Amino acid sequence: MNIKEIKNNIKQIDKKIVNIVKNGVKFSFVFCIIATLILVTYTITGGLNQYYIGISLLKTSLFFIVGFLICGIAFNNIIKEIN
Repeated sequence: MNIKEIKNNIKQIDKKIVNIVKNGVKFSFVFCIIATLILVTYTITGGLNQYYIGISLLKTSLFFIVGFLICGIAFNNIIKEIN
């Protein structure tokens, strides 16, 4: 696959799938912001538990963002093959 084919596949994703992916990314982005705030408070107070909580939450939210994107594209391809 070249870049043009990938762009065309992304542009042809169903509207319902795009809405689910957008909402999932927004939800995960909120957790990224919360994790960042926890890490900022760690730099101020120096509590080690805050560091572990902030890093874990940041890793998890970034993983969910990537997961929503990949699953949205994969689910769209599965629906195309069924129809």
